[in-house]
Amino acid sequence: MLVELQTYLSSLDKRGVLVLKDCYRSDYFQYIMHEVENHGGKIFIAVSGDKAMGLVVCKIFQGGGEAEITTSCPKIGYISDLVVSDNQRGNGIGTNLLSAAETYFKENNCRYIQLEVFAPNIQARRLYEKFGFGVNCYYMSKEIK
Repeated sequence: MLVELQTYLSSLDKRGVLVLKDCYRSDYFQYIMHEVENHGGKIFIAVSGDKAMGLVVCKIFQGGGEAEITTSCPKIGYISDLVVSDNQRGNGIGTNLLSAAETYFKENNCRYIQLEVFAPNIQARRLYEKFGFGVNCYYMSKEIK
């Protein structure tokens, strides 16, 4: 599922910066598992029969570092990855995964949920907006020539 997500995002990236490197499958999975373990996280997987149709990766961040100086929010739920198989999009799987994530974060006393979405990924932006997410900041880039 994560490979499918990265492949899709790479296809949207006009800059050519997002790529699917040969080591991505094993290295990114190990990275995600480490992050989930270290940040009280959880992965929810939507399954039909023996096939995964989607997943959401949840992490919980609580204070520390810059947040101790700059924020008053004690706990934030963070969605690092959400993917639904291309042939399953539009069937409510993304909404169900977001609902599972929100429930998990509520049960863990998070005050907010944050995520980042790649600007050209209009389908994902629409889903998040429909689910009640709003823009909090913009992440901008510029190529240096």
